[in-house]
Amino acid sequence: MRALPSPSEGVYLAVENEQVPILDLLPYLNGELGAIDQSAADLQYIQENLGFYYIINHGVSSELLSRAFKKVKIFFALPEEEKRKIIVNNHQIGFVPSKASIMKTELSETNTLADLNEGLSLMRERSPDDPKVLSGVRFSGLNQWPEGVPGLRETILEYHYKMEKLARSLLPLYALALEKPFNYFEEYFEDAHFYNRNSFYPSVEKTDGHQALGEHTDHNFMALLPMSEEPGLMYATPSGKWCVAPKMNNAIVVNTGEFLKRWSNGRFLPTPHKVVVPKRDRYSLTFHYSPNDETLADPLDTCVSSTNPRKFKPKTFIEHMTDYIDAVYVPQKDML
Repeated sequence: MRALPSPSEGVYLAVENEQVPILDLLPYLNGELGAIDQSAADLQYIQENLGFYYIINHGVSSELLSRAFKKVKIFFALPEEEKRKIIVNNHQIGFVPSKASIMKTELSETNTLADLNEGLSLMRERSPDDPKVLSGVRFSGLNQWPEGVPGLRETILEYHYKMEKLARSLLPLYALALEKPFNYFEEYFEDAHFYNRNSFYPSVEKTDGHQALGEHTDHNFMALLPMSEEPGLMYATPSGKWCVAPKMNNAIVVNTGEFLKRWSNGRFLPTPHKVVVPKRDRYSLTFHYSPNDETLADPLDTCVSSTNPRKFKPKTFIEHMTDYIDAVYVPQKDML
């Protein structure tokens, strides 16, 4: 078993104070001596005690992120009837109208009010002759691209490429943090499932108790969320407090999902979070990253012991995502 060093002082103090810790990826991505072990140790401490952190020097250019935000903003400014031409389908691909979801914390009924945000949901770009497209595998259909936003498709596909590359580069850190070989997760992410949920959170005066995005935990292995210009994201601490995620230029929020919690037998924590109604219109480019459909979340042997017996039954990712999406989003027929 590979021994990891103690967490760095900055990460330790941030977690102990329930503040968002910052993981600087530059030494790791540059291959500096000892950087992979120190980054894995920091990640392990974060995930076991908070589950929510920022990454900086991640390699995704601010120019690309700015361009993607601008294209998404143009899309949401289109007339409602134009956006509804690509209304979300059974693959969870397309335009998601306001109040079409009720987010949930680990599928509980904590939140009962519909969300005020709109979404443009996209998956991995596939061709019509892709085997999964031909066989109708759910969440593996063709992306629906809107008309009237020149360059949106090209920009978002570039964003997908860069974010998937970044997410994949983090996998060795997660493997080492879970006391597995650094390449342990590679085989499970050969046809990784990613779900890009671009969102618009309008500034409204009357909410009737609705949130922009209700309290919830994510379904995935991990979520990557480039920092929005407008604040509004909040996270729950282990002690039960809700804290504002502070703005940090060029940072990307990383959040653990429920699938990784199952896989790690509860060792790695999915942090509840929400978006409050912003003072000004707010946009996001959330990138949910998960293993291939057939991956079985059977608790890892390094996460099971006599004091921490198995908490979850094995479940494939496609089963897990189906349960989550069907519980959170209203049926397509009710959106038409």
